[in-house]
This record gives sequence, C-alpha cells and structure tokens, in this order.
Amino acid sequence: MPFRFLPLILSLGLTLTFMAPARGETVFVRSRGGEIGRGWLFGSAGVNPGDCWIVVPAHVVQSPETKTLEPFFFSDTNGKSGESGDPISAGIENPATSAERDASDLAFARVDSGRRDGQCMSRLGVPTFVYGNLVTANPRLTVLSTLTTSYGAFEAVIKSGAVDQFGGAVLDFGITNEEDSSYLKKMLSGATIIAERAGQPIPFAMVIRVTEDQHGMRGLRFDYIRERFTAIEAADAARHRGTRASTEGVPYRVLDYKAIDVTGSEGPSVLTRGGGCWRAAPSGGRKDVELSIELSDKLDRVESLALLQTEACNSGTHSFWIERRNNDGADWDYLGRCESRLTDSPACRIAITGPGQIRLRIEAKGPLAVSALILR
Repeated sequence: MPFRFLPLILSLGLTLTFMAPARGETVFVRSRGGEIGRGWLFGSAGVNPGDCWIVVPAHVVQSPETKTLEPFFFSDTNGKSGESGDPISAGIENPATSAERDASDLAFARVDSGRRDGQCMSRLGVPTFVYGNLVTANPRLTVLSTLTTSYGAFEAVIKSGAVDQFGGAVLDFGITNEEDSSYLKKMLSGATIIAERAGQPIPFAMVIRVTEDQHGMRGLRFDYIRERFTAIEAADAARHRGTRASTEGVPYRVLDYKAIDVTGSEGPSVLTRGGGCWRAAPSGGRKDVELSIELSDKLDRVESLALLQTEACNSGTHSFWIERRNNDGADWDYLGRCESRLTDSPACRIAITGPGQIRLRIEAKGPLAVSALILR
C-alpha cells in the first residue's frame, strides 16, 4: 500500500472507531453463498432510534439461484462478528429516475447479533443541503475499504452525476492514481466514500458497483440512502407491529389503579404477561375497580381489547367500561362497554391509535380475579 495513505488510514480508522456512536462504521460483509462486499453499520434516527441496521448492495447478499435476498454475516476491523436479519430491498416499483433504478441494488437489514439495539447511535450521512458544500470543499474524496482486520484507502474524484432533486444522488467516480486500480475489484461493492467536514470524516456515498473496465465506480449518496431507509423502516415497523399485535399483543404499561390487592403478592402488572392472577377488590366503598394503562409504543394501532380469566383465576363475568385519552390532563372519551371472558372468547373492538391511555372501570361488587389484559 502506498506510504502516502498510511497517515490517512490511521486517522480515518481511529476517528471512525472512536466516533462510531456518532458516525457509524464500515463493515466487511460475507453472504451465505460466499460473496464478499462491504456494508455500512448505522443506528436508526427515525421510528426506533438506535436500532442497529446495515445497508449493503443487494447483489452482494442475493442468492445466485433464487435471486432472493438472504441474511448475511458481517465483521468489523476489530474482528467482532455478527449476523443480519432478512434484508429488505430498497427498490422502487416503476422507477423513473437514475437514482430509483440504482436503488434496486440497495438493501437494508436489521442486525440480529453482533450489536445490541441502543449501541448503534450513528446516522446515514449529513442533510441534503450540506452536500453542495461537501462537493466544493472536497475535490478529492477517500474511498474506505475494510479488509477482514484492517482498512484500505485510496483517492477518488467525481466524474459525473445525474441531475435530480438531490443535485446528483447517483455519482460516477474515478481514481486519481493509476496504481490504485488494483482496488477496483468486484468485492469493493459497499465500500464507503468519505468526505471531510470541519476536520471530521463524513460518509458521502456508497459504492454500488465497479465499472466493467475496472477504472471507475458507481455510487449512491448517503442522503438518498437515508431517504430510502426512512421509507423502508416505516413500512417494516408497521409490518412488525401488525405481526406482534396478532401474536404477542400490543405492549403497554400500567399507569395506576384504584383497588385493593387482595393477595398482596401480585399487582395488575401481571396482566401484561398473562399466566398469573390479579386478585383485587374495590376500595373506599366503590362498586368498581379502576385500571389505567398506557401504550408503550406510541405508533401502535389497537383494534381490540380483552380482559381474560381462566378456570383457576375466575370471579365470574364482570362488565367493564372502556375510555381513552391522549395524555395526562386530557378528558376521557367513552369507547364502549364490554365483559370479562374466558381465554377462548372473542375480544372487544375499540380501534384506536397511539399515543394514548386507556382506562377500564370494572364492575365488582366483591373481589375480582382476572388473568390477563390483551391488546391486539
């Protein structure tokens, strides 16, 4: 490797390592079929901040037989390895622009192992309005390519770009030194092209592919990649919520309740887990037990609610009234009346969207015994 890049590699490597929570990092990617490439490990700034994702060229993780995107392995320059979930294509139906056509060779995947959610606080580059200054201030950019345990770097320049709303989301790059053509190989796909801003490295573009003559690269700017991720994450979060609601139930937390715990061993939080039994009695001469809960995920949609009992946790059928409000201090809106039921009975339809709070006023002339409160 040419001596002129040693200080640059050390600087970039150290900066990206110590600033990983703020900037993200390039990782070495290996598909299940043995294809080699690069990816960018980052944290979401949108629906679920800090969740760990990797963006990678789709052709690197595509099955050669079925053409479907498959989970892949990754490792960083410290040798720490991990595995992704199922990749999601960033492709757009009926693409009309060069950027939309090249987005079909882009995929995003959640990190299943190797990083915990909350550890990835990076971002996908800088806002679009900053890119004009980056191009002017960086006539020469740096291509950062991870090896299995080290960094490699070489200089590149912008040769051409498409005219679009981003001012050129798709860019063609060339090398400045002929001797660096040895870097331009198939497995360079996914490498990060770095610009500098205020003395700090900024992810500028991702290499999608190397040209057939191996003298240039096609890249997508990271602000466009961020735009695609925003759409992908929103759709994936909606799908995940729907799946979770139909299987595990919509998560919530108990805010407060007006009742006396009969046994003293289990409070109403046991209702969130199921399998237990909350035994309570009205307090202060009341004829009902009041329970207030709050949706844990503010974007969740709740179609139905069920207050369940089992043969072992049963005090007879109880009528209850359901109310909701958006936040503390707001007025409660009446949603309807329902009844407690055994676990195999249908739920009560309420059809609400978070954020919000739900209050149940459960009729109870004597002790109450219920096993679960399920939102779906």
